[in-house]
Parts: sequence; structure tokens; C-alpha cells
Amino acid sequence: QLQHLGGRNPRRTVVVVAEASRADDDQGVFDADRECVSLAPSVTKCAGAKFRPFRNAWMLEELGVSFEHMAVYPRSQEASASNPFGKIPALKDGDFVMYESAAINTYLGDKFGKLVPKAGTRERGRYEQVLMTIMSELDAQGLWVHRKFEALKAHFGAIPEAVAHAKEHAGRTVSVLASDLRPGGYLLGEEFSAADILFVACLDWGESIGWAPAIFGQHDAVLSEYLARCRARDAYKRAKARD
Repeated sequence: QLQHLGGRNPRRTVVVVAEASRADDDQGVFDADRECVSLAPSVTKCAGAKFRPFRNAWMLEELGVSFEHMAVYPRSQEASASNPFGKIPALKDGDFVMYESAAINTYLGDKFGKLVPKAGTRERGRYEQVLMTIMSELDAQGLWVHRKFEALKAHFGAIPEAVAHAKEHAGRTVSVLASDLRPGGYLLGEEFSAADILFVACLDWGESIGWAPAIFGQHDAVLSEYLARCRARDAYKRAKARD
């Protein structure tokens, strides 16, 4: 059983819970219908609709795992039971519990055999590099600084200089990532991957706070085309419909 927890506050709905069963073939190998791998039937519960939990909702939609919506607040008893920091999202797979949205998507990709390169390959190394860049440079040092010292300044205090620097840093990071994009392509090449889910979710976040498209800089045309293609995916639309 998988369970994914997200969260909600008065300004946003972010928790999900989903429940769905999926029967694989007797050998438990490749399920051509859903394009994923599993060794046994499973019941899946998942969460996420906005911000970081949205990344997992989109991933599960891409994998063909259905889920229903549910609410969990950050730092609530439910959230703290799955994440020692009391944050969301979190994932439970039987007695295994994990948190961090990027790690969850990588785990899901490995579990279901889709959207992440095979471990031990150069492609996987490239995937991990892109993921860490997005999480450490764009998310943590860019978007989250805005959230903490602008959106939540009543709680953490306002530091406009830090926010301004974070926006500049976000722009530099986006430029580095976008430099590998080619018309009609994705972050890792010709195939859509979990790295694109994370990148697009961050660019959505940037757009919601008024940073994008300004931070696209010289890559505005290629990023706008890239975003349009990613946002046109059915799985993206289904995940967004849960906002």
C-alpha cells in the first residue's frame, strides 16, 4: 500500500489521498496497459495539488495511478507522523515512509519503471544532477526564499534584499537548465521525464509569484514553447484539476 500526504492552509489546497488498485500480470513484469512495472497488485493512496505536493500528484497521473483528494496541514499530527519536520508531502509504502517530493518521484519512477533513467547509467547520473540543481538552486535558494521572506513575512519577517537576490539567482539557474533545451525536446533529451515534472512545477511556482517570465531571460521563446507542451499533457491537466 502506498500513501502520499500533502497539505492545505487557508490559501491553498495541497493534500490528496488516493486509493486505487492495480492488477499486474501473473509474472509481475511489464504491464503494457499502464507502462509500469510491479511485482504485486497494490493499493495506492497519494496526495498533492499545489506547490511541492503537486509534483507527486502529476507523477502519479503520468504513471496511471488514480487517487482521491484529502487534506493534511503542514505541522499537523498527521504530517508529523510521516515527516519528522512536519512538512508535506510524504509517501507511505507499506511500513516504508519517505518524504521530499523529488525523492518520492524518483522512488515512484523506479518502482513503476517509468520516467526515470535506469540506476547506474550515465543518463541516471545526468537525471540526478538536474534534480539536485533544481532542488538546491531553484527551489531552496530561489522560490522558497520568496515564500519565507515575502509571502510569509508576517511570520518570518520581511527581507526584501534576500528576495531580490533569490530572484536573480533563480534566473541564473533557469538559464543554466534551459541551455540544454532544444525545440521539441526536454531536460534530458527527447523523452519527457520526472525531471521535467520538477522543473515545470517550479516554473509554475515562479509564475504564480510574478517572477516568470522575467526569469526566463534570453531563453523566453524556448521555455514558453517547452512549458506549453508540458502543460498540454493530460496528466498535468488532471493533476491541476485537483487544485
